[in-house]
Amino acid sequence: MATLTPTLSLTSTDATTDQLSFSVTDSLSINAPLAGLSKTVATATGGDNIVVPLTGGTITYFYCRHTGTTDGSTTTTQLVDVEETGDAAFARLGPGEWLFLPFCHHAGNVGIQFQVAHASNVQMEYAYWTKA
Repeated sequence: MATLTPTLSLTSTDATTDQLSFSVTDSLSINAPLAGLSKTVATATGGDNIVVPLTGGTITYFYCRHTGTTDGSTTTTQLVDVEETGDAAFARLGPGEWLFLPFCHHAGNVGIQFQVAHASNVQMEYAYWTKA
């Protein structure tokens, strides 16, 4: 068993009437299966970009980031939907945006996929770890 330590910090001087500044850290116990920092190309097809195979009831800590490129060097502004396989999007990311979440679906055949709304490619960065 290994440990993953996520930290989220939010700060702003003009988002609210009070200055915003907080940080939250946790210590997560993880096991295999896992995928270290990886890259894939999201397309308009979607189903070809499954990045987290899940089993029923498994909690997977999932990270992904829109690289803002089509191939690691060519800039793109296309939005990417993050979806459960065979279902609607639960997040939409623009260039440079990212997400981290504990994902769980009780059906053993549901994973996560990326899909671009237009006929374009977007390089996505991702990683996942299974909760121990």
